[in-house]
Amino acid sequence: MSCASIEILVQKLINAFKEELSLIRVLDEDVQQLHRTLLMIQVYLNNAQKECFNTQEAVKFWLRDLEAVAFDADNILDEITYHLLHNKLQKTMTPLDKDKVLSFLNHISHPKNMTPRIKQINMAFDSMNQKANRLGLKSMAVNVPTPALNASFNTDSSTCDSLFIGRDDDLLMLVDQIQIQIQIQIPQEMMFSILTIVGKDGVGKTTLTRDVFNHENLKAQFGSRIWVHVSRIFDPLVVFKSIISALTLETTDGTETEESILRKLRQALNAKTYLLVLDDVWNEDAPKWEKFINSISGITSTKGNVIIITTRDLEVVSLVKPLYNHLLNVLTDEDCFSIIKTKTFEKGDIPSRFEIIGKLIAKRCQGLPLAANIVAGMLHGLLRGRDWLLVEQEWFPDVERYDMLDFLRLSLDSLSSPSLNKCFTYCSIFPKGHKIVRQELIELWMAEGFLQSDRRNDMESVGTNLFNALLQYSLLVVAERDAYGNVESCMMHDLVHNLVSCVLGSSQNTDEVRYLFHGNGDGDLNRRTKEAEKYLRTLIFQGEITDTTVFSGFKSLHVLTLDCDKVTKLPSSISKLIYLRNLNISRTQIEILPDWICELSHLQTLHAFTRSLRELPSTFKYLISLRHLYIQSGVKLPAEIGRLTNLQALNFRVGEQKGYKIEELGSLDNLKRLSIVNLEKVLDSEDAKKAKLSEKQNLISLQLEWGGENGEGGRNGEPLQEKKERNDEAVLEALEPQPDLERLKIAGFKGKRFPLWTQKMAVDEGSSIGLDRLTEITLSNCQECEEIPTLEHLPNLKSLSLRRLGNVRLIKSSSYGIENNVKVIFPALESILLSNMAELSKWTHEEFANEVKVFPRLQSLKMYHCYKLECLPNWLFRDTRSLLELDIRHCPKLRELPDGLHALDSLEQITVRGCRNLKSIANPSGGGSLTSLRSLEICDCQELMTVVEPSAPSLRKVSVVELKSLQNLPRFLDCLAASPFLKLLSIVGVPKFMSISNVKSWPFHRLRKLEIDVSREWSKETCVAIQVTVDNILQNCGTSLGELTLTGLEMWESLPDSIRHLTAVYSLELENFGGKALPEWFGNLSSLTSLCLSDCTHLSGLPSLQSFIDLQELHIRDCPELRIESERHKILNRTLIYVNGHQL
Repeated sequence: MSCASIEILVQKLINAFKEELSLIRVLDEDVQQLHRTLLMIQVYLNNAQKECFNTQEAVKFWLRDLEAVAFDADNILDEITYHLLHNKLQKTMTPLDKDKVLSFLNHISHPKNMTPRIKQINMAFDSMNQKANRLGLKSMAVNVPTPALNASFNTDSSTCDSLFIGRDDDLLMLVDQIQIQIQIQIPQEMMFSILTIVGKDGVGKTTLTRDVFNHENLKAQFGSRIWVHVSRIFDPLVVFKSIISALTLETTDGTETEESILRKLRQALNAKTYLLVLDDVWNEDAPKWEKFINSISGITSTKGNVIIITTRDLEVVSLVKPLYNHLLNVLTDEDCFSIIKTKTFEKGDIPSRFEIIGKLIAKRCQGLPLAANIVAGMLHGLLRGRDWLLVEQEWFPDVERYDMLDFLRLSLDSLSSPSLNKCFTYCSIFPKGHKIVRQELIELWMAEGFLQSDRRNDMESVGTNLFNALLQYSLLVVAERDAYGNVESCMMHDLVHNLVSCVLGSSQNTDEVRYLFHGNGDGDLNRRTKEAEKYLRTLIFQGEITDTTVFSGFKSLHVLTLDCDKVTKLPSSISKLIYLRNLNISRTQIEILPDWICELSHLQTLHAFTRSLRELPSTFKYLISLRHLYIQSGVKLPAEIGRLTNLQALNFRVGEQKGYKIEELGSLDNLKRLSIVNLEKVLDSEDAKKAKLSEKQNLISLQLEWGGENGEGGRNGEPLQEKKERNDEAVLEALEPQPDLERLKIAGFKGKRFPLWTQKMAVDEGSSIGLDRLTEITLSNCQECEEIPTLEHLPNLKSLSLRRLGNVRLIKSSSYGIENNVKVIFPALESILLSNMAELSKWTHEEFANEVKVFPRLQSLKMYHCYKLECLPNWLFRDTRSLLELDIRHCPKLRELPDGLHALDSLEQITVRGCRNLKSIANPSGGGSLTSLRSLEICDCQELMTVVEPSAPSLRKVSVVELKSLQNLPRFLDCLAASPFLKLLSIVGVPKFMSISNVKSWPFHRLRKLEIDVSREWSKETCVAIQVTVDNILQNCGTSLGELTLTGLEMWESLPDSIRHLTAVYSLELENFGGKALPEWFGNLSSLTSLCLSDCTHLSGLPSLQSFIDLQELHIRDCPELRIESERHKILNRTLIYVNGHQL
């Protein structure tokens, strides 16, 4: 891809020489000559672009040489602009700062001494022009516009995902098989099952497996879910390290032993079940596979684990001997056509003139979803039938000799922009299967000079558009999204990675490597990069640094990432990297940055998000090119941060000394995200206006916080509260942001009224009043405020959090701005949180007409610690057909929930805790069945008489605790017969336990955790009935049960005999057991890792626990007759023993 690199570099150099270097008169003649030469070089690039994929080796060599000269010219440009930056800084430096900072220029040539180097580059470029003529490269006009990138690419759109069409049957079959395999493990005493998915390149193995991995029916089945990309080299130790990294987000160095790695893995899994995906396995080495299986078998004694392996090789399937192998076939032509039309046209409505040619293109994709997605991405935006015909003819010239690599090669050649081409190929420096964080990738592109800003878009916006384009073309695939659906990370398909690596390898001299990812297992950095160090521009380094001078040779570095947790000091050799634009030290233990950090004058991005970093040096303010700074919120900023006028995000603490006041923000016009804390230190509204928030046109996220540190009286003897109240209101009024803000948080505000600009957060009859782009609002700890602002008509508001608004008594009807013509209230809202609203007694009195929809998109409703809240609106659940989560805690005066809850088939989780006056949760006979319910927790609701009776096959967790008045427990629990996948059941402090009639029919064979406390209704009369009920429950539990807690058994002299068969239990807690001794069969429970005996007042001895080789902890509490000293010989020495909380 040299042609793309060169075109970007040449255009960059032309612009720079035109705009900046003419300022240096001593170079004027040479600069003008170089400018003319560059224009001549650019003339040939369009033609060279067409030749760079063909077999003309001479053209490839020409491009390689041209690229080397262009990079040299780029370095000279950087050195000269370095001096320009120096001259700019020198005018503002104090003498002390000059002594501390300016010594770094000694190793940089003065511009007037660069004349020979520029003359040499002129000669080299002139030679390249002559060679181009000899090669027959034609002079092609450079002012012909290339097809523009679609500026409307949107990562929220499904067109950015590789479409999942035609795989529904495969998905359901695999999910069912996993659930079946979990049960197969039980009689066969297996720790895990292995499933394989095999298919050819591009058929969608990874995409299908990721959908299985994220399937809702499986998430609750496993305590841990781990994804590891394996590829060609299968090393068990490397795989285990990757698993640890996935579980703990920590990397392991190369010095750890296999034993220590397995110990870490055992601790990370912590006896939890796991789903492990090994993606793209090639290994056919039986000893390596056996070593892996033997090691992972001893990691946990918990059953119910599953390993999924994807591979293209049937030999791998034979080696791993899966219990189930899924052969993934190609898609039908109709499915490929569905992908094309859905991704190419909105809603998949394809115009009739495209249908015939579209089906022909689909047929030529040969059933490969990768091909269909890529060609659909390229067709997107082509609105002429002849363009589609051209794609069909040029991309698929010979269907009989179709080759996927040739197809991908053509798709790369079709990328219209050199920047897009280069940005894409740059992604291949990351290993296969590597998750690439979107924002970090854009910053890397920017550091390498791939992104050129224009009048309308800064470099980050250009990078975002290019990133979205690569998603659109399916050359990158979405790996993760945030809560709002925005893409957070991506990956490159293995087949695409192979192609790009092949193309780069054929166009690049191995001694002139420019971009390098050096992983933990890649050996010594010095030996690997000695020949290429002067060419290297990107180095992402993982491992140990044994020589702190190692970076002094990498003089061309633009990007440096140090992933070394043992590094505590930034190597001084980095100070010589004058071209460095991106430095990432987030995975180090560096505590203080050196003063010389300011020598990196070109630095655009600094990732120092490490907990060890305490403060930034005073010289940090001279990094005037810095655009992105990532540090922990507690890191102390230096004075005069306002000098960094290119910053786009900042957490600012207002101070009282010069250089720390709010006026520092006035010059930061490029901020997109801003957090201001300690606003109590702002003197008045005039002081606040110096921040100039309303002038920051790029600001999209704003956080305003008062710290409340002042505790003394105000000026002139005025009480502090009155003074502070008026000051907060005036200050907040003066901090009005620009109207395109998307996220707003106000915290610690002590005024009674929010300012006028917050009342503009609405849309009136379709016309914008202001702040109508807000998607997220948080109002927190505004204890004196009595009303919240108007929010109901915000068309884009997705998240609303109201926390600790201590004086808000009623969310009035006026807060909804009811109009006769209003049809939807909160049209886009997805999440509501009401927390610690101490005086809130009613939500609203307003009753809406049936045609007015309220919260039509609401997915999450949470209410915590609203101690005076008595009722909720009757219409609350009327239109919330998308509600997934209902969580109400500690609202003790709440009497009932509105009607309609039982009819919400979308609802997956209900949690109600500490609502002691609540009488009912949904009408048991109200119809509906909550068929999607996965978790139901109802705790400490003393007056609750009836609870919803779900019929939910997907139910995984049920917890009913301290419900003294519950009347429909038997019917409620009988509904569990419709929940075959129940994993957790907790019944504590509820009446009528012994009257449960159908316990033998309950599907407990998949239960993993069981807690029963019958102490509330224990008596001599009920003893036998309760014992029978508990025993029946235990008999119906399968060997998947891992955790068991029994409380309130004081009338029993022996444990239920059914416990002896629960041999997979690893955690057992017995409380109030009335027997004098544990039974001899207790030794059958050999899987125990934790045993707790509490309040067993008659227990005087233990059985032998010598067979409990996995027992890690024994806890004994309030067992007065048990003399542990005399029982110690029955317990293994390695078992930790705790008596009444104290370790022996």
